[in-house]
Amino acid sequence: MAIRLQRATLYLRVDKKKKDGRMPLYVRFRRIDSEEPKFPIGIDLLPEEWDSERQNVSDPDIDLILQKEITRIRQEVRKLELEGIEITKEILREIVSQKQAKAERPENQSFYAYFNDYISKRTKTGKIGESTLKGYETTLKSLREFRAEMRIKDVSAKLLLDFEKFLIKRGEESGKGDVKGSRYNRIKHIRAIIKYIEAQNIPIKNPYRTGDLALPEDIINDVFLEEEEVKRLYLLLHKVEMGSKQYRVLVMYLFSCATALRISDALAVKWGDLDVNRNPIVLGIKMQKVKKPLYVPLPPLAEEMLEFAPEGNLNNVEKENHIFYHYDKQAVNETLQELAKMAEIDKRLTYHSSRRTFATLASAKGVPLQDLKQYMGHSSSKTTERYIKWSPTLAEQSAKKVKLFDLKELLKKK
Repeated sequence: MAIRLQRATLYLRVDKKKKDGRMPLYVRFRRIDSEEPKFPIGIDLLPEEWDSERQNVSDPDIDLILQKEITRIRQEVRKLELEGIEITKEILREIVSQKQAKAERPENQSFYAYFNDYISKRTKTGKIGESTLKGYETTLKSLREFRAEMRIKDVSAKLLLDFEKFLIKRGEESGKGDVKGSRYNRIKHIRAIIKYIEAQNIPIKNPYRTGDLALPEDIINDVFLEEEEVKRLYLLLHKVEMGSKQYRVLVMYLFSCATALRISDALAVKWGDLDVNRNPIVLGIKMQKVKKPLYVPLPPLAEEMLEFAPEGNLNNVEKENHIFYHYDKQAVNETLQELAKMAEIDKRLTYHSSRRTFATLASAKGVPLQDLKQYMGHSSSKTTERYIKWSPTLAEQSAKKVKLFDLKELLKKK
């Protein structure tokens, strides 16, 4: 009687669907004693992630793990068949379970798989916007160019330093040079994924937590405006056409210079978010980025921008109406660069510079760091400190508060 060789195939167990919609992937073999041996392989998938005809997963990182595992199972079974050993259900169970146990060790799992999982979950819950999502996708692409496969146990200070060197070299070879802001974002995203893995109690080296690596301060964007430059932008309100893109972007930007609102929050603000019964008016919103409440008392410049925003049509002032006109982030930043040129400001403005402007000028006026932290919606004062930039204005204000090397006072003592 001819020996019937075993054949391993994969399929989703639709009858074991979990609450999140995922289903366990099983491996099954030819019947043995009228029973079809089938065992879980340790991977749960959504139906749309699995191609039953091609026997692969849409996520390349998970698919790489899967294909290695199924190849190993097939090879072990084939080896036993060639040795003339009768394949039983118990033998198949042992082969699958041994491989599964090894594959399921957290340190052997793909770092990229967790990266994709992080992006997917935060996108579904609305915790990251479109531009942030693109940034994470760029980081993942750069990591794959640097290293095709990366397991959790591979993460180390040396590997991450090598990745930074790779980014610098790639920038030089492309003629773009070392784009520090971009490099900062790549590192920031990787650190977020490491923290995400840590939060799931999976052992992983975190050189940022241990102090082996630091997020360099000098690669953070430093652009902000001095008071005189804010004034020059303000004067443009009487030069640009009311209702134009330049006018609308300028009004919103100046409002954020006075309130430190992120662009996502400024675009979401409605007239009904203003408590006009308080003096000054208080803006109360739920921040788009961190989903926490924020209350901001409006200084005179912000209140004045509220007068410009309706563009002379009080019918626009309805509780459910947004205060500022919606443009995408790229269009806003391009318009800001046009406005900077018109105001003879030799700086590459982005909307986020309004937050650095607020932090720096408010600090120069003596606003305490703890108050600034609340204004800006930060959970840590260290984050707020990064937004405060040393400037002629800050130096002048500091000199007035502290009399350093006062020659007159020294002479009096003598």
